[in-house]
Amino acid sequence: MIRMLDYSDTWEQVVKHIMVLGGVVAAPLNIITILLTAILLLARKVQWANVHPYIFILNVIILLLQLELFIS
Repeated sequence: MIRMLDYSDTWEQVVKHIMVLGGVVAAPLNIITILLTAILLLARKVQWANVHPYIFILNVIILLLQLELFIS
């Protein structure tokens, strides 16, 4: 890690890897979380108060931002 900090051009490689992980790992996990929460809410297995609406809404916003960055 220290060697990576010494070279300025390696930051581009690190950012590329982070963007790939964000698009390949985080976006599908957000989709699964949103779908599972929506299914549980529609099936009335959980109540909206138990889902912590702020976390759910924030997850939707993050997903939309990730998809926008991944598509463009």
